[in-house]
Parts: sequence; C-alpha cells; structure tokens
Amino acid sequence: MRQMLKQLLPFLLLTLCLFLGLTACQPSGTPDETVGAPTDTTATDPATDPDTTPDDTKEDDTMSETTAPAEIFQPDPERAVPKYDALMENLDQFPLTFTYEGTAYAGFAGFVTESEDYKAIDRGVESTIGLRHPAIPALFTLVARVFPAESAYEYVVYIHNDGDENTGVIADLEYQILFDGAKPTVSGIKGDAGGVYYTPYEHELSKRNRYEDRSTSGRPSHGVFPYYNLSYGDGGTFIAIGWPGTWHATFTFDKREKVTTLATGQNSVSTYIAPGETLRTPLMAFVEYEGLTPDEQTNAWRHYYLNDVLRKIDGEPVKTYVGIGGMSQGMTTNKMKLLLRAYRTNGVYPEVLWMDAGWYTGADGEAVSWPQTGSLDMDFGRFPDGLSEIGADAKKNDMMYLLWFEPENMRLDLQAFLKGQPDFKEEWLLGTVGAGTWLEGRLMNLGDDGCREWIFGKICKVIDTAGVTGYRQDFNNDPAVAWQENDQKTPNRTGMTENQYVQGYLALWDALIDKYGIFIDSCASGGGRNDLESMKRGVPLHYSDWFDGNNNDYNMKGKMSQALFAWFPYFKNELYAVNSMYEPRMNYAMFSLLKVSSPLDKDTRWDLLRQAYAEYDMVREYFYDDFYQLTDWSADVNRWDARMFFDPAEGKGFASVACQAGATNLSNTIKLKGLDPEKSYHIKDLDGLVDVTASGRELMESGITVTVPEKPYCAIVMIEPAA
Repeated sequence: MRQMLKQLLPFLLLTLCLFLGLTACQPSGTPDETVGAPTDTTATDPATDPDTTPDDTKEDDTMSETTAPAEIFQPDPERAVPKYDALMENLDQFPLTFTYEGTAYAGFAGFVTESEDYKAIDRGVESTIGLRHPAIPALFTLVARVFPAESAYEYVVYIHNDGDENTGVIADLEYQILFDGAKPTVSGIKGDAGGVYYTPYEHELSKRNRYEDRSTSGRPSHGVFPYYNLSYGDGGTFIAIGWPGTWHATFTFDKREKVTTLATGQNSVSTYIAPGETLRTPLMAFVEYEGLTPDEQTNAWRHYYLNDVLRKIDGEPVKTYVGIGGMSQGMTTNKMKLLLRAYRTNGVYPEVLWMDAGWYTGADGEAVSWPQTGSLDMDFGRFPDGLSEIGADAKKNDMMYLLWFEPENMRLDLQAFLKGQPDFKEEWLLGTVGAGTWLEGRLMNLGDDGCREWIFGKICKVIDTAGVTGYRQDFNNDPAVAWQENDQKTPNRTGMTENQYVQGYLALWDALIDKYGIFIDSCASGGGRNDLESMKRGVPLHYSDWFDGNNNDYNMKGKMSQALFAWFPYFKNELYAVNSMYEPRMNYAMFSLLKVSSPLDKDTRWDLLRQAYAEYDMVREYFYDDFYQLTDWSADVNRWDARMFFDPAEGKGFASVACQAGATNLSNTIKLKGLDPEKSYHIKDLDGLVDVTASGRELMESGITVTVPEKPYCAIVMIEPAA
C-alpha cells in the first residue's frame, strides 16, 4: 500500500490541475476548508461527532468511481511541491517527535500502515494515512493536504485510543521540522495587544542563531503571531501554526550544517489517552517559494490564504461588505428599526448590520450589561420579538445580520445561574478565569460533549429566532490557567484539558457551519484567537480592541492596516465619525463598517457617507488581488502610508496614498509596483490631484507625485489600462 502514494497521488494532482487549469497566481479561485479530524475515529471525539463533522471530512463518494488505474503515473514537474513530496514518500522521517512511556520516537519509523485514502479536494489532494506501532496501543492518523498551484501543503496528526484501557503517557509531543539553506532569516509581525500591535520584525539567524515565540495565555495571537516567513538560500517557506491554545515555536540555526530547525507544538503535553479520546497536534501549513522578491513572497502567501484558507460560503469566496454596527446594550427593536430607517432615508444602504454585546439577560432573566454573560437568553424586555423583526428587516434589505456571542465565559452569580439553567451541569465549569478583574468569570468546558451541546443548542435558538446570518464569537479571558488547574486534578493529564477544549471549540464552529453555512467572525479581546485553524473557519474582523478606546487614532490604524493586509487579506476597519473623506478612506478594507456617530443629528455629514459608499463600490473588487506596500512600514508619525491592490490580468487596481497628520510635507513621489513595464496605464485619483498616462516602467521607476491640500489626507488613486 505504501506504493499507492507514488501511484495515485501524482495522478490525482495531474488530473486536478488539467481539469481546473490552475495557475500559480490565481487568487480568485475557490478557497478550501480546513483539514478535518480523521473520519474513522469514534463519535466520542468532539472533533468528529456525526452531528458536528464538517462536510469536507466525510467520504467522497465520487472518488470511488474515479480512482486511478494500477499503472504508475509520472508527476507533473511543474506542479511539484518538493518538500511535501519528500515528506510523504518517506514517513519514517516525518517531523513528529514524542516519547511514549519514556521511550523516544521520531517520525513513523517502526510504524505499520493500516489504511490509506487519497481524494481530490478543491485545488488539491487530501491524504489520510492510519499508522500503528506495536508498542503503542493507539491509532495515529496523518491527514495531509497539498495545493500545487500555491506550492502549499498542510498536515495534522491525530492519536486516537480505540482500545479499552488507558494508554501509557505520551509526552514532549511536537514537530521538529528541518529547512536546508544558508543565511536564514525569520520575519513576520507581532500579534495584537501586549504593546506590539502587529509590528513587523526580522531576525537573522546567521547572526543570532535562535528565535523563539511562546504563547502561554491560551489565546494564541495576543503578543505573538503564529505565522512566519523563513527565508533561506535562494528561497524560503511561509509557516503557519493552527492551534487555538498555548503553543511554542523555536527556530535554531546550525551554522555548520546550514540547517534551521523549527520545534513547535502545544505547550506541556504529558498525558495518557483514555478509551475513546483523541489527542491531536496543531495544524501546520507551509507555502514554498524560490527566487521571489519580497513583494512576490507576500503575494504567494496571500494567494494561499485567499484560495486555500478563507472558507467558502454557499460555494463562493466570502464577499466584501460595507455596513454599520454598534453595541446592543441600550438598544431596542424600535430604536434599531429607527436607526436603519435613518440610513436609508439619507440614501445610505448598508449591506451588513453588526449588533455587538448586550442583547441577553442575567441569571434571573433580568436586563444586564456586558460583560455579564452566560445565560445566552435574549432580553425579551427590550426585544419582545426575540430580535426577529430586526432579522426580518435585514433579510428584506439583503443585509447580513451579524450578532455577537461570548459562549465560553459565565460571569453571573453561580447559584442563580444554575437555578435559572436547570439543564446545565455545574461540572461543566472548568474554573475561574480573569480572577480579580472586571472580566472575572468561569470557563465553560468546550471539551465536554454535554457542555458543548448545551451551548450549541442555546446559540441555535438565538440564530433561528432572530434570523441571524453572521455569527461573531468573542472570548475575553485567558483560559490557560483553568486548563492547567483542571489537569492537576488527575495525575498524568498535563495538556489534555487544553487539547480536548481546542477540539471542542473547533467542533462547535464546525457544527454551526454544518447546520447553517454561516459567516463566522473570530474575536478574542480583539485579535487574540486568529490562528490558522480558526481562520480556516472564520475571519478576523475586529483585529484589535485598541480602537474601542482610541477610535480616532488613525496613526495606529494606518500602521496596523499596512501590516495586516500582507498577512490577513480579510479583516474589518471601522469608521466611528465622518468629518472629511480622509476618515472613511482610511477604513476601506474587505469588510468596512462605515457609519455616522449621530444618525439623528441634523448636522450629520450624510453627503460624505454617501460618497464613501460609492467609492467603496469602486475599489472593493481589488481587495482579492495582489497587494503591494508602496511605502515601508514605519512607526514614525512623520510619514505617508501608501499601498496598492492590483489585478494583473485586467491591468486594473487602486492605490491608497495617505499623508498622515504628523507628516512635514504635503507632497510625495510614490512608485507603483506590479505593472507590466511595456504597457501604458492611466492613473487618476478621485479628487483631481493626479492625472497621468505613462508606461508601467515609468510608473514603477519614476513614480507619480501626489500633492495633497492639507493633512491628514488620503487620496484614492485608480489604475486602469490606457485607452
């Protein structure tokens, strides 16, 4: 059976590529869903419960009719993904390491292949391989995916106890991944919060041979960011870690061997696996590149993200949206209908309504304010219709209705909560989180099937009653302390509470997707839980809480947006007040909340908001295209921020050129990128500041001069082929 990989996989790759006509730079293709848990695990695994299993992990009936014939097919060399090919051809060298009862294991040497399955998926091939070792009473399942057009691949390993007794202790479970090449450099951006706020960094391993990140809070992208660009030799690899919990990543360079080792995985695993349980590793993803400029590297990553990470909805890539939103707290059905009417009366037609925290009751059904979460019951005092009138209004006007939930934290009096929720079991609460703070609460155990089913039922009741079409999940506590305290109740269970919780969290989202196909927004006090597994299911709309208290800090917004467009093509920018076109233009993104601060104020600048919606329609299509930073990222207040989105096939795009408030000059020369040097382009902004026709070579080498009338100011420059 081991020869099946060499026989079947190349055939599937070749057939897929010939059928789809894939090209390496086609960002508008169909995105793929996440690597799912293996389908042969028992129903007790929260990630594979029959009621919550995502469609892409189910048997593909069509493949049984199109399986490759027995003869060996040669791979298409233009579609090769060298590191993936080498990895799958020699599983003895697979980069998984661990100890079992004190004995060290590296790779799958000594394992016997029990099952193999290969099937075509969107833009790639998925391999599921079951392996056993005679000394370990558990089934190891490797699920790997390859996406040839993006030179990308992913893998995850599940260890399932399908026996009747506890296994021995598995410890030190991590990946040890090798990259050959001289002069390695690790680069990326930091995470949200922690004073770093997506600041770019670069670390030359040839000068200091070690770089380490460690996430210990349980919210994986606060302070640190589990996405890396490791360049070495003539190329490099983008690396993403999908683990919505605690994780570590250590890059070490051996100067003598010219090899960089990445050691990564969940922190502190030393546990037995009980019968029916599954222990899993993080999802790892890689995008290979060779001979690319920094801008080309950025777009290689973006193509993978847009094609193979960003989830489809109704079979299509997620749409761009422009809309309005705010807190539910203090709102009523009538107030919301009045607000919506005010926008439409003034010629503004939002495509999304975002209702944030504050629509629920406390333990006794009383009205409460955020953050008194836990009941997941609607406040019928303020919303007698259970939000259904608002949902019906949104549906009638073709709006997404995005509603906020925080289902993991209970911040109510315990006894009152239990009395008011008689079907909830106290043992489903893991422990206290956020102790001593205004966010103190108890963590609900998503790793428990019963607890997760209770939460799922509550969420579904709200969705069904209100007509919600967008699900926003927030998470405002660090869970690691509760996970660790629970581990200590039973010997030899270090890391298992977290592992089961992570699987349960992903299973909850998979269940919502399976039932509703719903749009999901991932939030955790801003950008705290935006790892790859979460991004396979949702989008990181509210990428930082910084703007909750600093909503007019456009210096920070310019810096964050400039960094994020390179790593997360899809996110939300929000306009809180409009006094000039500078403000809405700084908020154009794939998801833009463009609203006014006082809809009923007679002095409200509806004219500017109408203009903003019209401009957004002009630029929205280009956010899926290639991205270029036209000015280097900088923390200096004396700066311009310029970036460009461009569709090379159509020769069209736009540039956002912003003179920030601290700039000392009102004129700057900006060099465009990504153009065809032999073609001519017409460059014209929306305010009459620039009107140039020139060759791509001239525009990239000499640039365009933008002179603005005041600061701060943002010019939107349209790029089109010359007539």
